[in-house]
Amino acid sequence: MTSAVDFGDYELYANGVPYDLFAKLRREAPVLWVAEPARGKFPGGTGYWAVFRHTDVQTVSRHPEIFSSAIGGTTLRDLRHKDLEIVRHMMLNMDPPRHSKLRKIVNRVFTPQVIGQLKGSIEDHAREVVDSIAEKGSVDFLEEVAAEMPLLVLADIFGFPSEDRHLLHRWTDTMIAYDDPDAGPAEAAAIIATVKEMFGYASGKTAEKRVKPTNDVWSLIANAEVDGEQLSQGQLDRFFQLLVIAGNETTRSLISSGMQLLSQHPDQRDMLLKDMSLLPAAIEEMLRFAPPVIQFRRTAAVDTMLGGRGIAKGDKVVIFYASANRDETAFEQPDKFDIRRNPNPHVSFGDGTHFCLGANLARLEARVIFTELLTRLPDLEITGTPERLRSNFVTNFKHMSAQFTPAARRAPADIRAKALAPSESVATPAAAKPAALGKHGTPLLVLFGSNFGTAEDTARRIASDADAHGFATTVAPLDDHVGDLASEGAVIIVAATYNGTPPDNATHFMEWLRTDDGEPLTGVRYAVFGCGNHDWAATFQEVPRTIDTLLEKRGARRLYSRGEGDAADDFDGQFEAWYKPLWPALAAEFSIGLEALVSGPMFAIEVVPGERMSPFVASLGARPMRIAVHRELQSMAGPDPSAASTRHVELELPDGVAYRPGDHLGVIPHNSDGLVRRVAARFGFEKDAFIRLHARSERRTFLPIGERISVHSLLADYVELQDLASRSHIRTLANYTECPFTKTALEGLAAENGSTYRDEVLLKRKSVIDLLEQYPACKLPLEIYLEMLSPLAPRYYSISSSPLASNGRCSITVGVVRGPARAGVGSFTGVCSNYVSRQAEGNVVYAFVKDTKSAFYLPEDPRTPLIMIGPGTGLAPFRGFLQQRAAMKERGIAVGASLLFFGCRHEKQDFLYADELREFASQGVTELHIAFSRMQPEKVYVQDHIRRAKDRVWALIDNGAIIYVCGDASRMEPDVRKVLVGVIEEKLGVDAAAAGKRFDQLVAENRYLVDVWATG
Repeated sequence: MTSAVDFGDYELYANGVPYDLFAKLRREAPVLWVAEPARGKFPGGTGYWAVFRHTDVQTVSRHPEIFSSAIGGTTLRDLRHKDLEIVRHMMLNMDPPRHSKLRKIVNRVFTPQVIGQLKGSIEDHAREVVDSIAEKGSVDFLEEVAAEMPLLVLADIFGFPSEDRHLLHRWTDTMIAYDDPDAGPAEAAAIIATVKEMFGYASGKTAEKRVKPTNDVWSLIANAEVDGEQLSQGQLDRFFQLLVIAGNETTRSLISSGMQLLSQHPDQRDMLLKDMSLLPAAIEEMLRFAPPVIQFRRTAAVDTMLGGRGIAKGDKVVIFYASANRDETAFEQPDKFDIRRNPNPHVSFGDGTHFCLGANLARLEARVIFTELLTRLPDLEITGTPERLRSNFVTNFKHMSAQFTPAARRAPADIRAKALAPSESVATPAAAKPAALGKHGTPLLVLFGSNFGTAEDTARRIASDADAHGFATTVAPLDDHVGDLASEGAVIIVAATYNGTPPDNATHFMEWLRTDDGEPLTGVRYAVFGCGNHDWAATFQEVPRTIDTLLEKRGARRLYSRGEGDAADDFDGQFEAWYKPLWPALAAEFSIGLEALVSGPMFAIEVVPGERMSPFVASLGARPMRIAVHRELQSMAGPDPSAASTRHVELELPDGVAYRPGDHLGVIPHNSDGLVRRVAARFGFEKDAFIRLHARSERRTFLPIGERISVHSLLADYVELQDLASRSHIRTLANYTECPFTKTALEGLAAENGSTYRDEVLLKRKSVIDLLEQYPACKLPLEIYLEMLSPLAPRYYSISSSPLASNGRCSITVGVVRGPARAGVGSFTGVCSNYVSRQAEGNVVYAFVKDTKSAFYLPEDPRTPLIMIGPGTGLAPFRGFLQQRAAMKERGIAVGASLLFFGCRHEKQDFLYADELREFASQGVTELHIAFSRMQPEKVYVQDHIRRAKDRVWALIDNGAIIYVCGDASRMEPDVRKVLVGVIEEKLGVDAAAAGKRFDQLVAENRYLVDVWATG
């Protein structure tokens, strides 16, 4: 059967893709010979096989050895021979292995984990795009949104100035729409001039990036080598052409077609607005229903059969993605737009060797811009009939009108600055000179995922010991090795979990690891140790367990069993039990002898004559912040004054520092003078004495080697003095003890069997200095003591204000930690809370805004209901939330209902921010539910008030509310969770198991969010 219809005729697509015709041909002639008669300036062609069925399109796509992209190129119409030779420089018109070599250059740049690193800037661009139209009410959606969004992102990933994005736009239109008489230069000379301009620009950028490469795609390509040589100018020109079109046109089509589909299918739009978790599936359905690319051409490299038709070597074969995506044999009700469709095996991004490089980027851009549009301009609708681009190749438009209710631009302060995290440094290679030291030099990669330092400290200890054992060691954050786990040597991973999510420096690693189509990790040998706290019972060890499972699933081999340390239990003992057998296991695995660990002190101390900002300021990106307001929140007067202290601290933000409600403020603390004097005196130093540390080994340290420094600064600014003493610490104390009675006592404390360590050290939270004072016969030198100490870490406080109400300031709410020491002698004072409480108004502290990478933020749609649960200082983020919504309401923006469940001891003692909260309630910003635990015979807590208000709680949950819990992880949060499950059970009339599953669904949908900490 031969078709009288030429599918290369762009007039066939003037009113859209001819889906009815495709359906008829799928039934009657799924592989059809099509003549190419002369038409207009087209002189006619040799004809081609048109392929319409899903399975046949997949077959052609997956077999480049049979259906070649290189022999005749990929355009439906045949090119002149000289033009074909030119376009064969483009990866699109290559077959393996040549195609594979070029694709490998940029493959890793477009993996999900690398694209995920762009999410922050893509979100900023989406806000920028929506801000630019928000107040207008009507726009050309194509030009002002669908085209603008990918252009901004494309300029970013290329490393080009954003103002050049309009050049990319014009060049794309020219290359795509050259045979549409209305959409591109009509004359060949004008087209050639445009192409020369584009390639000239690419050549200039290539020269620039070769002289001064930066962290962008074009620097990578310009400096890449294939078979030992850099890419030719022709290859670079076509690489540029491909990436400009692929990074621009397809995403523009997805956004514009997607919004049109939502406007044409209001039931699906309403479903999506009610449940934005459907957005990823909705985007896949947009791609299926209106694919950006209609067809691609191949050429038969050999005689073959397809769909029962004999295809001769040299025949053109054109695969129609638009038809395959409506194939009745692959999709139920294929002509129905269904955003819940699952599975959805569309081929809109191609298949096989030429699967679209930018698919992950396009999906992310679409998710971000649709989230911004649907939450800020929820009634945006495409109006009238969009003007289509007449093309037989792509589905797109020239103009598309949209109308919506105008909305306010996003406040500039809502765009926050990102502070540099301490572990976002470059990986630190160790053992650069193994041969000179006589080491075996087996590679050992030690990776960590750590927010608050425990996992990083543990990893660095492993790395330090590995150096001493003769390994060639590298230690780095997990995100520094996305897609980069070597098969040589071993990989040791130490990771924590942050409220159920990966630490900040492990998020992209986890995304990569979860990628189903990722490369196998065959040959990688690994071991995992997890850091956790069982107070977070629901997510205890979740990230390290997942890493362990996924590495094995991806083909890596576990060479040593996973270990788990519980910070709420005997972490040190659990780590030691896992750690000691690790080295013999590695020695056996690699058939190596381990060098003995370096004995003797790491440092020598020189006392020098007597000259303070924290040494960690630069690495943390901290800035000086002046305290503008500092006041007590608890009542210290009256007949029953509070014995505790909670401080309200407002800090002036430096220029360029911004935040949003839900962010944390990292404060760099200093140990108190009293604690410093106590430690210095134990070692026979005045705190004002000056010393210099000299390194005695090549082991890493955070301490200042070779610098003249006071004992006071060293102890106050660099080290944690109150950390729990470990068994290994106690064994070291015993080694420096001659008194047999003291030595025996210390060895008993360090024993791994029995409960002595737990009862006398762990539960009493004794530090090394506590033990030194308890056992004065121990003669531990200061240099050995310093080796035991961890770096002084920042403490993080939930910001308790809103940028809309704080006039260039942010506030924190600090519960001052002080009380009798568990050790039974003296008192214990929290390092940072007491440091902050000592500061007067006008003093300067060093701090930085911390994006927690969690979902604990206000929803984009201010109409979303909130349920906030936060006793004590857990109120802090909710004060910021309420300030934000009160400010929005005052500006005329509709805000959703909210409930605040706050708990404290007594109305006259610790009802924090009482007047402000009552004012929020009177304004209708929230409904207050206050649990005073000590104002009646029976104790009453927030969970009791949730139970009492179950009808109102359920009404908000049923209306899409997000539940936020901030506070104690060990008791309060589990009790709150239990009560909420009970509410669900009662209101839905289901059993406890079903209610638990519904609650888990809320968690999965990010509608139950926690920001909790361990007590004690």
